[in-house]
Amino acid sequence: MTRPVFSGIRKWPLAAVVGLCLAAMLAGDLSVSPVQAQSSGEGIVVAQAQQERGGFFRFLFRNRRREAAPPPQAPIRLFPGFEQPQPQAAQPRRERKPRQVAPPPSEVAAVDKAPNAKRALVIGDFMATALAKGLADAYRENANAIVIDASNGSSGLVRNDYYDWTGELPGIVEEQKPDAILVMVGSNDRQGIETTNGPQALGTEGWRIAYAGRVAALADALKATGKPILWAGLVPVEPAKMSRDYSAFNGIAREQLEAKGLRFVDMWNGFADEEGQYVGAGPDINGQVVQLRSDDGLNFTRAGWRKLAYFVEQPLNDLFGGIGSLLASVDAGGVSSAPNPNIGPMVPFDALETMGGDSLSDRISESADRGHVAAEISASLTKVDATPPPRSRADSYLWPPPSSAVVPPPLPFRGPR
Repeated sequence: MTRPVFSGIRKWPLAAVVGLCLAAMLAGDLSVSPVQAQSSGEGIVVAQAQQERGGFFRFLFRNRRREAAPPPQAPIRLFPGFEQPQPQAAQPRRERKPRQVAPPPSEVAAVDKAPNAKRALVIGDFMATALAKGLADAYRENANAIVIDASNGSSGLVRNDYYDWTGELPGIVEEQKPDAILVMVGSNDRQGIETTNGPQALGTEGWRIAYAGRVAALADALKATGKPILWAGLVPVEPAKMSRDYSAFNGIAREQLEAKGLRFVDMWNGFADEEGQYVGAGPDINGQVVQLRSDDGLNFTRAGWRKLAYFVEQPLNDLFGGIGSLLASVDAGGVSSAPNPNIGPMVPFDALETMGGDSLSDRISESADRGHVAAEISASLTKVDATPPPRSRADSYLWPPPSSAVVPPPLPFRGPR
């Protein structure tokens, strides 16, 4: 009698039977997805399907969180050996630190000017406009000084066909009747100049000679007014080439003005670093580091206006007889007209005797002649003692130092006793 084919299975261990069944199920469930693009040779691979394994074990041990996320995309190969880079995640933008700017100045109402107040006339280009604004701030609380802004922002000395300062100056002086004239011009002069010998290009020797003639002509017109003159030099700007040209313009102006006995005020270092290069921020008149220049690297902030005025303020006060600085807050009756009357004018100690008193005071005697007092104070400020200090004193600058200053050699070391 024939025995059944599977009759022997009964004698197998149970574990072997279960293992055989699981192996059969796994082998029957393995498959490869037919959606798979193949590359023959060196072709361009557009996409590559993933081999999917499924079946009984996947059903039992699948990771539901991983299945919820989209599968990672394989890199796309456009050419052999080159893969398109994956897009990078956007980097967070780094916040820029705010630039330190000058604190908003406290607005102080301009005081009423005295009938005999000194008048300062400012002429020139857009830098002169900033200078006039700074002087107006400086004398806002001073009843004895008036600032007249007669500048023309687009003017210069090259294009006298647009605006001729030499020709216009006599009429301006006749109309405004200033007590002093301040000039700041040249920032628009980086261009060719027309001469009787034809146009001269910037940077040539012909241009330099012609420009020196324009400066000399304006200097002659200024001297003809009979008024005190201050010529303020240009300051550096952000474009380096412009700054180099401005420095050359300052050299020409200084040479011509000194030859005619006029004063040139150099303000370059007040707006430059240690190497003479442009800086947008720097110390203001109070020593605080603030923004002095506008974003364009040419114009000025309000703190920059005030710093421009600082360089000409003291020379201008000297021209006004010292009243502008030392007696700025004292009115005709001897009482301070500033908002805080407890603070008087700053004067040196040696000037107290000339002020008619024997104690520190914020008043000047009503009987004192203010012009005489100002002259005495100015003289005391400029007094210099030419006698050198003795050699034994620490501030002695004499050379060579005295031989007594040589330190004797130390005693020899004898060791412990």
